[in-house]
Amino acid sequence: MPGRIGILLSGIGFEKGTQVLELPFIYREIERGGALPVCVVPREVVPTVGRGRLVSRRNLFEECAPIARGELIPVEKIDPKKLNALIIPGGKGTITVLSDISDSGADARLVRSVQDLIVGMFVRKKPIGTLGYGGALVMVALKRSIEEPIITLGEDTALTASLSSLGLAPVNVGPQEVIFDPENRLFSAAGIAPRSSIVKGSDGVCRLTEAVVEYREKRR
Repeated sequence: MPGRIGILLSGIGFEKGTQVLELPFIYREIERGGALPVCVVPREVVPTVGRGRLVSRRNLFEECAPIARGELIPVEKIDPKKLNALIIPGGKGTITVLSDISDSGADARLVRSVQDLIVGMFVRKKPIGTLGYGGALVMVALKRSIEEPIITLGEDTALTASLSSLGLAPVNVGPQEVIFDPENRLFSAAGIAPRSSIVKGSDGVCRLTEAVVEYREKRR
């Protein structure tokens, strides 16, 4: 039976959701490795406030349907036991839609189902791969479980500074490089930033996905 690689989505577009430019490369490497992508998204999002009132919540399930490969499953219904690995693409949605990291930094909270998914994968010793802002989501989710993680958050130095109390030391790498934290089974890369090279960034995305899939194979 092919392995199942979870892909956590947060919307469409780098500024308000998932960096969609990364997804085709993730899908390609998952298929090339003989595994199946399982796209997941929470029905719950972090509420935002505008002029003293709650702004209407987005329906991420409907929003992400066009960019999902195969069936799109609510995070609330996914069992970490049935996933072999998890990949969190970049895009600011991870720190504004799935969490309040952009406002609260190291004191942030995640959407509960997303928190449970990440922790569920970690405690079962399953690999987690992150691109850009996705690394911040993992750091906050696992702040009570790991110390001094080896991870890159991409080019956002302000975000790295705001999470420094979680033991993160800046890991400056090129867009084609992949960081591996063997103790915590974390893979990370910078991903594709809006003004960066798609050629170089996509190399990093492919290498990260390939590494996650290969690690999953070794664990089977």
